[in-house]
Amino acid sequence: MAIQIAQSDQMGPLEVDIGANWVHSTGHNPIIDLAKETGTPLHLWKENTLLVDGGGQLIPPAEANQALKQVWEILDKASEYSTNQGDEVHPSTSLYTFFESSCDRAVKCDEMTERERELILGMSQMWGAYVDDCFIPTNYRKIVAKIAAVPLAKAKMCFNTAMTSVAAQNDGLRSVCVTTSDGKAQCFDDVVITTPLGWLKQHKESIHQLHPRIASAIDSISFGRLEKVNSHDRILGASYTDDCSQVLIEFPTAFWECIDADAAVSFVHWLSPSHASQINPGKWRLECVSFHAFEAPYRRNILLFYTFGDCSTHITSSIKELHGEARDRWLQIFFEPYYSALPGYEEAYAPFRFLATEWCNDEFAGNGCYSNFQAGMSDAARDVEVIRHGMPEQHVYFAGEHTAPFDGLGTVAGAYNSGEKIAKRIVESG
Repeated sequence: MAIQIAQSDQMGPLEVDIGANWVHSTGHNPIIDLAKETGTPLHLWKENTLLVDGGGQLIPPAEANQALKQVWEILDKASEYSTNQGDEVHPSTSLYTFFESSCDRAVKCDEMTERERELILGMSQMWGAYVDDCFIPTNYRKIVAKIAAVPLAKAKMCFNTAMTSVAAQNDGLRSVCVTTSDGKAQCFDDVVITTPLGWLKQHKESIHQLHPRIASAIDSISFGRLEKVNSHDRILGASYTDDCSQVLIEFPTAFWECIDADAAVSFVHWLSPSHASQINPGKWRLECVSFHAFEAPYRRNILLFYTFGDCSTHITSSIKELHGEARDRWLQIFFEPYYSALPGYEEAYAPFRFLATEWCNDEFAGNGCYSNFQAGMSDAARDVEVIRHGMPEQHVYFAGEHTAPFDGLGTVAGAYNSGEKIAKRIVESG
């Protein structure tokens, strides 16, 4: 599916997803249908946010939630502008630029205070601020089992075997030769390449006679960013840096729920923290979601941190060679200044379990997560289209989240839909 789906049992009796764990909730989504068919629960987050300022002080929840509401309002305007006036958007224009200009106009017209501007611009740079999707409080296992049932029963699967080259034979016959790491070569009528975009970037030479325009598109589309912004013909890009990771931290109690509120805390954001400069010299922003917001029996005292860019690179490179207690200790030292700033924290509530993903250290994941589009790209929509089209004259196609319809890029549903569309094209081609 060219998107990472995996589970881990390192967080106790209930396995957790360490890859995809969201389900896009707008429009028709086949993954939602599969979740219903398989009895996989879906959680819709409520907009209840904790916001911690750069000095480690909690911002009043009412103020934080109002800022989040304003972020959504500006984001809606940005999406509308990108859709209706995309041709007028300069390639260097970023989503953050749109936020800046919107806030500056509001302050000038006395529709926004400088304090509100500061909070909104800080939150606008957080990936989680743009999440309006469902979350799977268990994991994707049943959904994947449903999808995989037919191929596992009827296809020949070669596990622990890497593809090393794909080459159309050009002998007048409809045959494409695939060579694998065990030295074997097999020929097929058609081949669909479903590797992650990051892997394609590193192994374009393995696809013989790759069309130059497809090679250019593979190079152009960004990979490895956690944040997502939907694309149109000309986009308001997201200008962030590489890599992404998730860190799950479990506590003996959900101490952060001590504040009276109508709903459990869903999100926590730390704005450019300066109170832990020794371990975070780049003042990397942090954010997490709370598993304590789930309904029983899935509720757990876990904070799931999403990190991206230089922060993610720092974490994954630092723990790469660490194991066991040494690894957990490093994670505790790094994250303690942040979770200890939340309301209700005491030393007795110190975490007892950690789990960190390392997709950017995984060769077959393409050393990253999924595609996105940065400011500076001038032909993003066409790049996606040419990869999606593939090389039908050579009977070589591509599928995955990076070839999905524009509203499905970077999602499990997008990867699923792309595979179905390619299968239909192959069947119809005779």
